[in-house]
Amino acid sequence: MYQNYIFDLYGTLIDIHTDESSKNFYKKYAKWLRKQGFYFDWKLFYRLYTTTEREYRKSVAQEGRFVKPEIQIEEVFRDVFAANGYDLTDEQTKYLCESFRRLSLIYLCLFSDTLACLEGLKNAGKKIYLLSNAQRSFTWQELELTGLVPYFDGIVISSDEHCMKPDPEFYNICCARYHLDKAQSVMIGNELKSDMAGAKAAGIDGFYINRAPVFHEEQDPIYRYVSLKGSLMEVLTQTGIMPC
Repeated sequence: MYQNYIFDLYGTLIDIHTDESSKNFYKKYAKWLRKQGFYFDWKLFYRLYTTTEREYRKSVAQEGRFVKPEIQIEEVFRDVFAANGYDLTDEQTKYLCESFRRLSLIYLCLFSDTLACLEGLKNAGKKIYLLSNAQRSFTWQELELTGLVPYFDGIVISSDEHCMKPDPEFYNICCARYHLDKAQSVMIGNELKSDMAGAKAAGIDGFYINRAPVFHEEQDPIYRYVSLKGSLMEVLTQTGIMPC
């Protein structure tokens, strides 16, 4: 039925938990920064980082270019370090962003059915795309670590496009870039207000992966398919690739 399968990443293909808000995390990051030759009191870094990120998000929202705009976290880091007297190169900025994410990780792993689902789609001759609300400098290292990159025929990350789900323009960018027929495409994700709402607004069928322990059926669902048990293998069975 479908030729193109568009996946969300976190909560759909990858199970992840990070800590980017606690006092202990910022103490750990400030300690790590000192070893790299960048001296910040953790409270100063926390204040600069959270304030600067908030200001960037407010600024892009006021521009009104997108329904749901996105920032590039590298710009935040450059401003934070500049405020403390450090002029970063692009290479340094990327490294500091990647390290910030790595130090924040509590756990990261593929869901048990992720590879079986993707391999099933590949074996059936389907095209697989990633549409992720994410920062490239955070996410690309995790895509490589989990071995997911080769499975995708195209990858679209929100920080690159300055917009994110549920903005329909984010879906339109993906479809235009890879010449996808929306009628032959389906969006698979675990978020109703993000993945499914955006797909519906963009005119793409949605497949909701219910990762929650309970499920409440909507009177007027915004998705076409649902896996009540949160199984990616149902993507294969319900769309006719594998027998039930």
